[in-house]
Amino acid sequence: MGTALAAQHGWLGTLYSILRLSSYLKAAAGPAASLELTDFRVSGGTLGNPLGHGLIATYSGGAWIHRGERYPILAVTGGGCLLFGVTRDPTTVSDPIDHFYFIGPTLSANGVAIAKYIEQQDMWQGLVRPMWWMAMRILSVPTVSAVVEESQVLLLNPWEPQPVQRGVPGPLFDDRPHRPRSALNLDSAPTHH
Repeated sequence: MGTALAAQHGWLGTLYSILRLSSYLKAAAGPAASLELTDFRVSGGTLGNPLGHGLIATYSGGAWIHRGERYPILAVTGGGCLLFGVTRDPTTVSDPIDHFYFIGPTLSANGVAIAKYIEQQDMWQGLVRPMWWMAMRILSVPTVSAVVEESQVLLLNPWEPQPVQRGVPGPLFDDRPHRPRSALNLDSAPTHH
């Protein structure tokens, strides 16, 4: 919806769409900093890309901290999908979303607030859906097919108020806040400044 998908040739000549992660000091201002990547990971209050950029930002006290600066807004544009589950065995993927915004602790997709980061729990709470989660990935749309076998995952529309499938086992559709035993760890990822 207005955002053109930029493309570049990735590993083995595969065409990938690029996500742009931009940091804003004020809503009306232009981005203070930007990164381009095909995917990144959100684990609790950290955003990172272990392969290329390492730790990108951490959430603390109402803002995202990137390279020592506090940014109240992070924007992800370029068209992407939310992916839930462990990297080797994803369980749920969202419909394509044109833009994501992390405004303070709130995550919105195409302008609709869908989740809030609860700092005390170090988890995300769904605002439209009754779900809690620790980690997710945001992947560019073309990258999803390289990572996910569509027949093996639950397709998720972030704007549907009720889960598509009530009896899904595991923490994804659990109403209680709790931290999964195995969570994505970005602390071991190298950082680049």
